[in-house]
Amino acid sequence: MPHISAPLIGGGVAALLLVGLLWWIYRHLHRDYLPSPFAEVPVRLARAGEWEFRYHISGRGPHLVLLHGIGANLFCWRWILPLLNTHYTVIAPDLPGFGGSSKLPGANYGLDEQVQRLKTFLDYLGISKAVMVGNSMGGNIALWFSLAYPDRSLGTVVIAPATSAKLVPIMAAKLHWLSGPISMVLPKWSMHWAHNRTVSKRERVDRDRVEETFRTYGRNAAAVRSFLLATESIRDPRLPAKLNLLRSKVLILWGAKDRMVPRIVIEDLKAALPEAHVEIHHSGGHHLQEDEPEWVTEKIDAFVESRLD
Repeated sequence: MPHISAPLIGGGVAALLLVGLLWWIYRHLHRDYLPSPFAEVPVRLARAGEWEFRYHISGRGPHLVLLHGIGANLFCWRWILPLLNTHYTVIAPDLPGFGGSSKLPGANYGLDEQVQRLKTFLDYLGISKAVMVGNSMGGNIALWFSLAYPDRSLGTVVIAPATSAKLVPIMAAKLHWLSGPISMVLPKWSMHWAHNRTVSKRERVDRDRVEETFRTYGRNAAAVRSFLLATESIRDPRLPAKLNLLRSKVLILWGAKDRMVPRIVIEDLKAALPEAHVEIHHSGGHHLQEDEPEWVTEKIDAFVESRLD
């Protein structure tokens, strides 16, 4: 039996390990993604201008437009949709750059850009007036839309609006050139961690929610780029001061266990909007619509009723 040297054996093992690693990376990068697990929230696709929107629409009655926060998508509303669509027509899009909507090269995602895209989307659907409802970054966009198009807003409900540059202490948008490397190293557990920070009821963060988010950001440089650039809609220096020009009635909802938007941000927004009404839930988190959907529905109902009387 011929003698085989130890270095030769070691080299062979190393080569096999390298081949195995390369094969695993190839399969990992090219695996097929399954459809969204949230079958109870049917979605549609619409081409509005140059953007493709993924969205949910259901119910009948006055229109409610639900706008998610940064890093989220339309499924953050899944707990509240069946409560709202019994007496409203509910439209919940993935904002451009997020979820299943387009992420176009070279696009920016500031307040002005996102409001114009939202207008184009609502024009496509033939919706001339609606109550704008937004959570976190979506709250900023809802307020800015009502400021830009007062005749199209029946009122504005914001849930933990992120109207302070201090919430994003670094200029994350300038890091967009790192989107590719960031997307390659994002671990799935980071999605779980991020979702846990948005709710006070941890059981709301299930495997499906984490998988859905990972499908968006894992190995998707365009999605990470959109996320980083969209921080400018939170860092906008016009917030919240310029909102004092807002003519729309505003309801502000906030949870006392919010770990993302501190109370001082709500107080500063209220100072800019002295006629706004503030409701605080003692145990809700940043995503009140997930933690306390019944409570949020009750507050929206009362607000819309007062606007339509």
